[in-house]
Amino acid sequence: MDIEELGMPELKGFKLKRDMAYNVYKAAVRYRTEKKDHDLNNRVLKTIIAHFSHSQRELAALNKKLLQSHKALEEDLQAAAGIQASLLPQTLPDVDQLKFSWKFFPCQSIGGDIFNVFRLDEDHMGLYILDVSGHGVPSALVTVSVSQRLNPQSGMLVKKKIDDPPRYHISSPSEVFQVLDEEYPMERFDKYFTAVYLIINFKTGRLTYSNAAHPPPIMLHADRPCTFLTEGGTIVGMGGVLPFDEETITVCPGDKLILYTDGVTESRNSQGEFYGEPRLYEVLETHKSLPIEALLTKAHEAMTAFGNQAPLEDDITMLGVEFV
Repeated sequence: MDIEELGMPELKGFKLKRDMAYNVYKAAVRYRTEKKDHDLNNRVLKTIIAHFSHSQRELAALNKKLLQSHKALEEDLQAAAGIQASLLPQTLPDVDQLKFSWKFFPCQSIGGDIFNVFRLDEDHMGLYILDVSGHGVPSALVTVSVSQRLNPQSGMLVKKKIDDPPRYHISSPSEVFQVLDEEYPMERFDKYFTAVYLIINFKTGRLTYSNAAHPPPIMLHADRPCTFLTEGGTIVGMGGVLPFDEETITVCPGDKLILYTDGVTESRNSQGEFYGEPRLYEVLETHKSLPIEALLTKAHEAMTAFGNQAPLEDDITMLGVEFV
């Protein structure tokens, strides 16, 4: 039964007005709610944007600072590399009986390899090559320190000053390593190094050497297979607990001596395969008739071709001597 059947048509109009008012009220509430939500959303969005902008400015400032620090570090490393390069031979020793050549490629701006060739007196030439464990600044600092100890002008290790004529004493390779082993223990520097030290009497062709766990130098002969200089001892850094042996051999005109660091044989191709000693020996034997400079160039080209010009994982050093 509806309102008209009850005989109360005036109530129908009241209901319509009531419903209309209710709808208007709901619409007003909805509008205020939506407006309030919209304003709130705007405030939240503005806050997020403000925080984001602030973070962006902070990030830009930090990035600028990082770039400046990186630039300063690069400049320091380049300066250190220049200092290290200054320790390498600057000119070839002027000796008629010997010819020298070398290749040096650090895997970073500074590395842990170093070598030198120097005159000891009218008859003797000194040579060394060493490889400090690790890479970068710590290893380079050790190479710089050791190279200073091996400087013949210091009069302290490889060529000692004495009172009696001829006023100097040339230390043997084993003596040199014994002193270095005591002065550079692993506990002190957290580093060790391998090395070869040689003394060549270029008037007589006598060569005395000691090998401290370094890749054996290769002696190439014109009329027979190559031989290796293996006599010596363990790594330098054991604190003097083990002795170093040495050996004296006679070289002949036409012989060539190749010293190198393990970065050569441990370079890898894209499959992870090591270049290895056999490949190096084969290249050197095949081209041993070349002059020493061309021979080292050929060996380096073969190694880089094997690795498809991949970035170096370790320092690469080769030092060659030709006995003419």
